[in-house]
Amino acid sequence: MNEEFNKRWEQYNNGEMNEDEMIAFEEELEENEKRLSQELNDSDWTDFSISPEKQKAILQYGKRKSYLRISVLAVISTLIILPLCTLGSYLYYGVGGAESKGNHFMETAAVTVALTKPNVAIDMKDLKGQVKLFGMNTELKLQKQIGNKTEAIGSEQIEMFFDKLKQPTISYYGDSARETEDFFTHPSAQADTSKKQTLTTLDKLPEGTVSEVYVSYDKAYTPKDVYSFAKKYDMKVLWNAMKTEDSLSGNQRPIGFPGRDSEFLKELQHTSKTEVDQFKDALAYVNQHPTWAKTISGRPELDLSNRIRYINQNGVMIYGSVITGPSKEIEKFVKTKRIKTAKVSEVELWNW
Repeated sequence: MNEEFNKRWEQYNNGEMNEDEMIAFEEELEENEKRLSQELNDSDWTDFSISPEKQKAILQYGKRKSYLRISVLAVISTLIILPLCTLGSYLYYGVGGAESKGNHFMETAAVTVALTKPNVAIDMKDLKGQVKLFGMNTELKLQKQIGNKTEAIGSEQIEMFFDKLKQPTISYYGDSARETEDFFTHPSAQADTSKKQTLTTLDKLPEGTVSEVYVSYDKAYTPKDVYSFAKKYDMKVLWNAMKTEDSLSGNQRPIGFPGRDSEFLKELQHTSKTEVDQFKDALAYVNQHPTWAKTISGRPELDLSNRIRYINQNGVMIYGSVITGPSKEIEKFVKTKRIKTAKVSEVELWNW
């Protein structure tokens, strides 16, 4: 009997039984399990009429049933919990409309880019966001203006876990990867030879081209002064570097704001406010999420609180601008005494 049972157990354990044999054997095991339970309940001694082999088989069968129950419960729990957690993520980022965390992040990203990347803006019409479990992935399309043309220059992908941001992945097209923040010269720094080199470049450019040029002034001017002497030339002021410190120390880089001729300003603009007020509001808004701003900009030295304090004490002053227009007209402007340094960034065929 034991040998026959052992043989059938091995066949069952190895999956060598057909369906009918397996059902019959499982019924026998269940019956033996019931007998064992009954005997154990009726007496405090073991009924040795059930062989050790059968006892072992019954215990292993019970374990298999227990594992199956646990596995089924785990699958059911996962199927229930995952959708609930994902729904919770949607609510976490989306509840509140304009005041939702997801919308705050998008606006912070747009304003941060406008403040820290000269003549670069996020294409607000082509935002891509995907909510995932406990997080959100966002792709920001970057663009810039040269002449009257706005063109894509790359993208910035940011992964968020709850409200923590991972280091962004930035992909640029062609020469757009250059660190153009270094194109400006702070009023506290000495002039270099870039103005002479830029004039040589502009002189060689043919008629029928438009240029994007970074100019630094001989001193810091009010926005009114900058637009007053810029309007004498057929060009556009796209971005202004603001003086937010007496000197640039270490790896500090400038911040600024889109100029009045920038297409990007329209997406940030409150028509009832001046450019100065908009700049102050933008700084205050981004400073609500300083960690986000540092991560998005890739600038740990951003130090917005001190910059805001400096502006409140000294006013809004411009020491450099990104300008665009016909190359020969830009050349005339660069020749003026107000221009301390200048660097050509991009040149395009006529689109003026």
